[in-house]
Amino acid sequence: MREIESYTMNFGPQHPAAHGVLRLVLEMDGEVIHRADPHVGLLHRGTEKLAESKPFNQSIGYMDRLDYVSMMCNEHAYVAA
Repeated sequence: MREIESYTMNFGPQHPAAHGVLRLVLEMDGEVIHRADPHVGLLHRGTEKLAESKPFNQSIGYMDRLDYVSMMCNEHAYVAA
């Protein structure tokens, strides 16, 4: 049997209803990632521009809408920045 040297893997939401969030297409060799192609979903709608016009504490709610699958990660990254 021939060994597989490298392969491409989709890393992202598994359910068809979970569209619009971040999806990564990874080119891998074993467990080593050689290339990652990010596909930013439709939920990225100018959040940076919206946050520029608001005070820091009023922009936290916008971070929830970046990725409805992992809201707390976005809030944590925004507050820690």
